[in-house]
Amino acid sequence: MFSDHLITFAGRSITITSHDLIMILVSVVTGLLFWTALYFSRKRIVVLKRSSGTDQITFELSRIADALERIANRPADDAIAAASRRQQQTQTPPQRESPGISYSMFGR
Repeated sequence: MFSDHLITFAGRSITITSHDLIMILVSVVTGLLFWTALYFSRKRIVVLKRSSGTDQITFELSRIADALERIANRPADDAIAAASRRQQQTQTPPQRESPGISYSMFGR
């Protein structure tokens, strides 16, 4: 077995046992193995060639992005006012079918 090592630094003493040395060695070896596995692993790269389909998708996505930017640049109040105006123009005011409810507490 290894003997315990006593390290003194800046007036402080640190005791490193044989178990600590083994754990440090195992950690360093595991880290090196993991690093080499990642470093030498194959890198997978996918290359898409230009086609009419990808060009069409690019065009449509750019149109959508432009429209969203135009909407985002307008103040929200203008959008809400325009939507309420459109809704009022398409709807007619509801007509009451009866002059009142006969059992109403307020006589309406």
